[in-house]
Amino acid sequence: MPVPIDRLLTRRERIRQRVWNTMRDAGVLSFPLDAFGRVPNFIGADRAAALLAEQPEFIRARCVFVAPDHVLRRVRELVLERGKVLAVAPPRRWRRQGAPLLQITERRAIKAAAEVDNFHRYGQPLSTPITLVVVGSVVVDKQGHRLSPFRGLGDRELERLLESGWVQQDAVIATIVHPLQFADDLARWITEVDRRVNLIVTPDTVIRTPKRCVSADDVGDPATTRR
Repeated sequence: MPVPIDRLLTRRERIRQRVWNTMRDAGVLSFPLDAFGRVPNFIGADRAAALLAEQPEFIRARCVFVAPDHVLRRVRELVLERGKVLAVAPPRRWRRQGAPLLQITERRAIKAAAEVDNFHRYGQPLSTPITLVVVGSVVVDKQGHRLSPFRGLGDRELERLLESGWVQQDAVIATIVHPLQFADDLARWITEVDRRVNLIVTPDTVIRTPKRCVSADDVGDPATTRR
């Protein structure tokens, strides 16, 4: 029997609040320390980023989309350090009106280019298909279910990305998290619009989920969606 929507949303928010509180009380949050309402940055995120960069999905990818969350800063740097194309979305304009995606190929001022405030300075309109998507998460389980900070259903920014026409059908969706961000089983509180992740990386472990997260029905038509 389906869970009523109001109960579903309330339960999901309680799970998020529990994770934020647990991470705060455990002292594992990193700047910005006020994680409530956002993807938390955590101590060990750089190690998780380095472990992600060792995975074949990362090594094979030519163009990697990385969300603008602070916890993913080192991932963005590693994409550029490894000579790949970094695909990004200007966060404020993207959320409001779906601004065009950008690609960054800077090889010298990498730290500066990976900063969200510099996306426009170093970015050019995207022209390279995306084969790996790296997103931030608030909560995950080992089956790949994921909750973003968004209080509704799904993840509007991820869906907008998939509809853009730039994400290849065989693309992998990955995330990095702290061990305290795991829930035992989110399945009861997940709907068909909640996108799973294929690859979950902590500072010490790698978890692959069996279900493909991007299919032909998910991605937009490049002929009609690319600008």
